[in-house]
Amino acid sequence: MKWRTILFAGLAGALAGYTVSRKRNEWISPEKALNLLKEKASEQYTITGAWILVNREETRVHNLPHTVYKGGFSHSKQGSAVHYEFLVDASTGTLLQLEAK
Repeated sequence: MKWRTILFAGLAGALAGYTVSRKRNEWISPEKALNLLKEKASEQYTITGAWILVNREETRVHNLPHTVYKGGFSHSKQGSAVHYEFLVDASTGTLLQLEAK
């Protein structure tokens, strides 16, 4: 192999590795996380209001470390409101915990 081919392959591999590692550390916005949650939750709940904290927090869910957004929503049930609080994974938007309050 020519030295240029080896150099080009090494640079391409380094660029691909950098891109993959950079993607792993990106966070979704709190607004996107809230919209994802509301979209899924609206299949089961009648959402009348929702909120989310814009700062990410480190916490443990089922004894596993996660970076999360905390939030909540209100659900109208037979004329009265039921309030729920949730934890959403900050990198994927996956619902990790949902509790009625």
